[in-house]
Amino acid sequence: MKKVLFSLFAVMMVFASCGGPDPVKFNDALSKANTEITNVSTEYQDAIAKLIEDTNFSAITAQTDSALAKINKEIDIVKALEAPKGGDAFKEAAIKTYEGLRSVVETGKKFSSLTAESTDVDLENITNEYDAKIDEYSKLFDALVNAQAEYAKEAGYDVR
Repeated sequence: MKKVLFSLFAVMMVFASCGGPDPVKFNDALSKANTEITNVSTEYQDAIAKLIEDTNFSAITAQTDSALAKINKEIDIVKALEAPKGGDAFKEAAIKTYEGLRSVVETGKKFSSLTAESTDVDLENITNEYDAKIDEYSKLFDALVNAQAEYAKEAGYDVR
């Protein structure tokens, strides 16, 4: 009986000493995801601007599908992270921001419906909707930056 109790006590001590998720690793993982999302956003916007300029609307679908796959991958990575104490708001802000970018990209796919015969009004309607999604995404990204700063402050990090 003593051996069982001692073994149980040893296992409990190991679990108690773990202390949960590492805040630095959590922050680093989210920072890496943020960098990837920013790259996807920039590359996508540059690519579709060029495709629209070249009236190569049909190529927008492939560009969109590629961007969506990358965004979904980052969302899955962040959702799988275990947030340390105080990290839940940062994690949720990241997920909302990435979902906001996904909405931008899904709206961008509408440009693929245009043809050489499309009117300026057709292009303008999609552009206005796309720009509105970008504005929403920008607000979400600002909220993410604030959530990260708040997380760092609560965790006692010196943010420079």
